[in-house]
Amino acid sequence: MMIHAAITLNSNNWRSTMLDNITEPVTPATNPELWYRYYEIVQQDAPEILDTFIENTAAKMELTVDYFVQEFL
Repeated sequence: MMIHAAITLNSNNWRSTMLDNITEPVTPATNPELWYRYYEIVQQDAPEILDTFIENTAAKMELTVDYFVQEFL
């Protein structure tokens, strides 16, 4: 039970630290690990907003959607 509590605490601290340290938009260029996790979640759980997610990311990176898809997906 103590081990599980320690793992949960460490996991929560990691998530909190990771999110607290985000100072710029999350994109494949700025934080690829996190962005691709977001992408997988949206793709699986909310495919109806996937195009919007991609468009918004391309806009944050000041890229066309076609170029973004070609280079990052």
